Amino acid sequence: MMHYGRAMPPLSPRLAALVAALPLAPDMWVLEIGCGPGAAARAVASRLDTGHVVAIDRSAKAVAQARAASSAEIVSGRMSVRQAAIEEFVLGP
Repeated sequence: MMHYGRAMPPLSPRLAALVAALPLAPDMWVLEIGCGPGAAARAVASRLDTGHVVAIDRSAKAVAQARAASSAEIVSGRMSVRQAAIEEFVLGP
């Protein structure tokens, strides 16, 4: 799969089916809890025009991986990645 001119590793069939089943509109805001390396968040972001994905994970390593792999989505404004446990997460700027 090509995404913004770069090759993206394909999602697993299970994860691809889950993302495809999401009833997304191009302007939605989506919260992914436990984003890991961000593969699903990037796939969701690719379906958004003016929407945004907030991807969170409690692991600093996972957040670093997600940020590194999602630079185009982050720069475009369609995705952000934050380190947070859901129990302590506060949605805000």
